[in-house]
Amino acid sequence: MALFSRRHLMMAALIAACSPLSAWAGSALDQARFPDVNGKLQSVENWRGKVVVVNFWATWCAPCREEMPMLNTFSQRFGPHGVAVVGIALDQKIPVKNFAQQFSITYPLLVADNSALELMRTIGNKIGALPFTVVLDRDGNITARLTGKITEQNLLNWSGTQTKNYKK
Repeated sequence: MALFSRRHLMMAALIAACSPLSAWAGSALDQARFPDVNGKLQSVENWRGKVVVVNFWATWCAPCREEMPMLNTFSQRFGPHGVAVVGIALDQKIPVKNFAQQFSITYPLLVADNSALELMRTIGNKIGALPFTVVLDRDGNITARLTGKITEQNLLNWSGTQTKNYKK
């Protein structure tokens, strides 16, 4: 059964990566600019050349808070191997900065205004729910998306060959 699920997930990622919407949506994500917790404007495009896990979240979102430690560990584990995690918070700077300090989040956190809701819809989250995660390949194309809490196994499956040879 697990092989069956993995095969379907790989096929879905391949279809998403090849679709014109995927390239256009990735472009929309690249063009978006949000400040980090220190106020410096950033774009997901800054991480081009890496597999990028973009996680939309908020400090008030319970499932978001639950997945953050796993995302942090994943970032630390696979960052040296060409995988980046970037959080985009639909929140305010001070709560995001406090959360990052309290939970020792080491990956980049950007702070978004309400325009992030439209961006999420554009890239595949039609209902605007949190958490929402997309995975970009090294060229910036969306290869996977998930509305709801993500697992490490999702990330390992989606990032594929970039992580399969690395042990815990």
